[in-house]
Amino acid sequence: MASKMLDWMSFGFRTFLLGQQLPYLFGLEVSDRCNLDCFYCEGKNKGRYHFSYEQACQALSDAYNRGHRALYFTGGEPMIWQDGDRQLADLVHYAKELGFNEILIYTNGTRPLDIRRCEYIVTIDGPREVHNRIRKDTYDQILENARQAPTKAVFASITITKANVRYLDTYVKEITSTGLFRGIAFNLLTHWPEIVARYGFSGEERKRVIDRMWAFKQQGYPILLSAATYRALRNNDWKRPIKQIELGLSPGETYTCCRDIGNKEICDSCGYVNCAEVSQILALKPSAIWQAIQMVGVRETPR
Repeated sequence: MASKMLDWMSFGFRTFLLGQQLPYLFGLEVSDRCNLDCFYCEGKNKGRYHFSYEQACQALSDAYNRGHRALYFTGGEPMIWQDGDRQLADLVHYAKELGFNEILIYTNGTRPLDIRRCEYIVTIDGPREVHNRIRKDTYDQILENARQAPTKAVFASITITKANVRYLDTYVKEITSTGLFRGIAFNLLTHWPEIVARYGFSGEERKRVIDRMWAFKQQGYPILLSAATYRALRNNDWKRPIKQIELGLSPGETYTCCRDIGNKEICDSCGYVNCAEVSQILALKPSAIWQAIQMVGVRETPR
């Protein structure tokens, strides 16, 4: 916790007082392999992205040397990544040895959440029956993996689509009642316009979805959404791309903010809420800073 706060203070001083544009959050898509087949994902199992252990370590070292101190692993499904006898835990350990203070794993939660000293963002795409239709009857297994995790820093996340939007009330209450998750994150489907038109939301529909999630927050549910980000999402006026975020997709292939950099149609309708939160932190919005502080800290529990 102390090292994280010191890094934040140093980053804030150099960014806001000295006017430097420093990288902070680095994402590594270790592979596009995935063990699920969600209808809205077109990037899985293409065989385009895959890091060897040595390549991943080099990418992490380069990112750290550029100034990144927060890291997330994504995919595909990062928990199934391996290179010989190397697994994701080895990359987490390497990143910790380098000096990364915040490490998050975006996962579908179908594999044991047994890597220590990191945080998990676990996708649960609706209440039990809805999730199981979208994600192959994995709901109960995900909850059991969350229950057995060595950390309490496990967060649920939902990608809101037309397949689950009607069940948000049940979802929020059901996930909260489990007591297994420190908070509930969400994203709006971000994709090519024709995919969003078919499965997602735009215009007034998009605003209504955002309003519903804010209403849950106001009712006391643990929705990870600051007041500043709620307004920015609803008005769709937050600054992007965010130069302090980078994503490594394959050796030597690094993007600013996300892989859709330069694609105005996708960027203009971005629904990645975490990115919007970062934008509001960088804009020094108190509610966004407080939301981030509340998420800091990984608490280990006995196995």
